[in-house]
Amino acid sequence: MRRTITTLMFLAVGGLAFASHAVAQGRGNNWQYYAAGQSSYRISDDDDGPAPTSANAQSVVARAGGQQHSTGQEQNALYVADGTGVGSGVMQTNFLGGDCGCNNCGGGNGSCISDCMGDCDCSCNAFRLEWLGWFTRGRNTPPLVTTSPGGTASTDAGVLGLPTTSVIYGNDPIGTSLRNGLRATFSHMFNDGATWGTFRFWGIEDGSETFAINSTNNPIIARPFFNATPLINANDSFLVAYPGIAGPGSIRVLSKNDLIGADAWLSRNWYNDGASSVDVLGGYQFTRLDDSIVINTSQVGGPAATFPGTQVDIRDSFRTQNQFHGGSVGLIGRSYRGVVTLEALGKIGLGNMHQAVIVNGSNTITAPGGGPVTNTGGLFATGTNSGSFSRDRLAFVPEINVNLLYNINQSWRLIGGYSFIYWSNVVLAGNQIDTNINATQIGGALNGPAVPARRFQRSDFWVQGINLGAEYRW
Repeated sequence: MRRTITTLMFLAVGGLAFASHAVAQGRGNNWQYYAAGQSSYRISDDDDGPAPTSANAQSVVARAGGQQHSTGQEQNALYVADGTGVGSGVMQTNFLGGDCGCNNCGGGNGSCISDCMGDCDCSCNAFRLEWLGWFTRGRNTPPLVTTSPGGTASTDAGVLGLPTTSVIYGNDPIGTSLRNGLRATFSHMFNDGATWGTFRFWGIEDGSETFAINSTNNPIIARPFFNATPLINANDSFLVAYPGIAGPGSIRVLSKNDLIGADAWLSRNWYNDGASSVDVLGGYQFTRLDDSIVINTSQVGGPAATFPGTQVDIRDSFRTQNQFHGGSVGLIGRSYRGVVTLEALGKIGLGNMHQAVIVNGSNTITAPGGGPVTNTGGLFATGTNSGSFSRDRLAFVPEINVNLLYNINQSWRLIGGYSFIYWSNVVLAGNQIDTNINATQIGGALNGPAVPARRFQRSDFWVQGINLGAEYRW
């Protein structure tokens, strides 16, 4: 996974850098942007001396461009000069004293030559749309499905800890595949000309995975558990398919993960030297993370069958919900290099994570010639742990975004970058499955521990990956 992310990042960054270099080399006398180190240079004249005494007293830069000198020009003028044509190629771009003359949104004069310069962004609105190619942290699950070679004794088939048993689902992280998503960001500058308000919404596609197996090609299928019945206390298994005892049989496991987020903040410039800038931000953020695992078992015969040919269907459902609400603070740094801008956002949220766990199970028995009869309680979701439970916990959510922006013109930018978000305190479905079973509870006369037990086991979670998109400014 790390190699994939690194390769994609190098491709994105390298492509933008190559495009920037090619455009800068072939730009000629297009004065829309400057590119230090290429064929054009930025020249700042900071002479603090008195204004000229006559109209013929020109500064060297102004005289080379054939421009009329004016009072105060020596202190504030910013010039762009073509290195291949000194004299005829000198051009005054703006005066920084009025923040390009367009810092009052809706009333600016639009005199900016380039919005690559830190003090010379004349836009008052920006809309950014990005495709997300993100990976999430794998979610843990206990061993849920096992098998054994043909000829294994029924008392040993599918039992964990024996050399003949193989785990075919669970015991390894699930949900590590690439997930597509979208992120939309809208920013607006307020009338004070210095404060930006930003709203952002993002989401990634459902992380759904389905595992299915049947006895057609696997004569022995089992669901392993720890038998906590008094006087037993050992690993055991529930045989879904075993020749002569249960079958045909099948197991289907559906895991699903949903993740969306939104945030809003106000930002204001803290540092700006014309080539780089740093903004401080403060705001609010929200995240919703849902996770679930549903285990469906179907078999003919088996221990639960009252009559030969009886079909037994068992369902265990484990779902979790996490909602984060909190405040956030952070910084946005930008470095301007001609048509390319390097942008980095770092912020951290602190607030409340509302966690909920929902567990329920059922079993349906269909006797030959009769209708289905459904009862509450599955294998791992029984009366001892079923229901809905919730709690609130403190959580922190750091985030890092690093982007390269290629400025096509004053309005359009292409974006490529990397994002990482971390949640410190969440509940995930796989962690809530208790594979301890006390068989005495089935008859209603519980003797020994009340298991499966209700769990509220916490974990952390993260997403990371690349983002590609475009931004329109006006």
